[in-house]
Amino acid sequence: MPFNTAIFYDIENLLKGYAFSAQTLANLSLREILESVRKTGRLSAIAVQRAYANWSDPRLGVMRGEINELGIEPVQVFGFSRDQKKNAADIQLAIDAVDLAHIRPSIEVFVIVSGDGGFASLAKKLHEYGKVVIGCAYTSAANRVFQAICDEFVPIPDPEDRSDRESTSTLQGLGEEPQITTPLVVRMARAIRRVGTGDRQAVIAKAKEILHWLENDEEAQRDLSGQGLHLSVVSEAIRHAVHDFEASRVGFAKFVELLQYLCAGTKLCVFRSSGGAVVLATRSNARLAAEALPDLSSDFVHSVENYRSLLATGLPIFRLPAPADLSRVAAWIAEVSPHNVELGTIIETATGALGSAVSSEATKRALLCFISAGVFDRQPDGLPLSEQKLALKFTMRTPAQILGALGLAARAKLTAALGEVQDEFLNELLPADA
Repeated sequence: MPFNTAIFYDIENLLKGYAFSAQTLANLSLREILESVRKTGRLSAIAVQRAYANWSDPRLGVMRGEINELGIEPVQVFGFSRDQKKNAADIQLAIDAVDLAHIRPSIEVFVIVSGDGGFASLAKKLHEYGKVVIGCAYTSAANRVFQAICDEFVPIPDPEDRSDRESTSTLQGLGEEPQITTPLVVRMARAIRRVGTGDRQAVIAKAKEILHWLENDEEAQRDLSGQGLHLSVVSEAIRHAVHDFEASRVGFAKFVELLQYLCAGTKLCVFRSSGGAVVLATRSNARLAAEALPDLSSDFVHSVENYRSLLATGLPIFRLPAPADLSRVAAWIAEVSPHNVELGTIIETATGALGSAVSSEATKRALLCFISAGVFDRQPDGLPLSEQKLALKFTMRTPAQILGALGLAARAKLTAALGEVQDEFLNELLPADA
């Protein structure tokens, strides 16, 4: 297999700038990004991998283990600091890519992991040299011109997991009632009475009432039998009718999954076009060149897959590694009893100590799960996690106590969303002591 592929990671873009959140950093996985790109089938052996960031920033210490494991060369970009211009990493990445195209003609595939529009010019230049360009970025943040120029574009999920709020971030301000922006929803609002945040069944019932209204409204019927109703319109309708609505609060990590559940047994169905757009339309709609997504039943609601997704969605975050990895990391925590250490330091130390037994990615995920479960004291209060010092609580001295705290926290989160938890599925995600 020829070594003909170069991959460039714009860490600045992946972290969304300088003031990135702890959630973004915790959920970012270069390994998962690489696997997504491999699925295109265009990659041969990788000759060069480079990641651009200010690696002297202590907050990025949590990524060092993964960088080393994947064989990625970290490229220092001092412009990444908070008071510098945002495009410093972009410029260095573009220079290196063009330089590599000249000095290494055997490299034929260039993968640019970034959604910045400035890379459209880089893609054009690489095409002039006869190179294949693959783009990869968050769907919601990828520049459309860059996407169009790439030979292939790989969408990746946003690590802040805002998929259940697609196109709805402007609908509701903090502490304010959602603003209606769609005429169809304005008319619906006159017919559908708003409810306060209720239990899961009450919210599901109200959402089904809205779908029934859409099925019977003449204007909505034309849309449903034509190009379909965009997900944002349906979301706006439900958000207006249900105060403080979030799909994750009724047992679905994504809004589209809630719709697939609501459509079961109705004339409506969720469709996804080849471009990724999701719409609600009638099942018999023959005008849509789109894939019909399957209905979801209660079997999906209570499943290992959905439990895992719900735990990883919203706060507190539990992106669970394998149960065996959780047990190994819990044993290390109990043995070492970390005190007054930063997040990056504890992840780097644990990764080194556990060696080949646990991957750096699994170590990071496990530690962040235990932090979310309240196993550590965090000081000082009010600062981001990456800037706090961690100390193991006195009540968490054994692996069983540490795993028990995680089990209680995970169960509480699932119970809040589902009303009940089926142990047979949760037990597959956690060690026996949790």
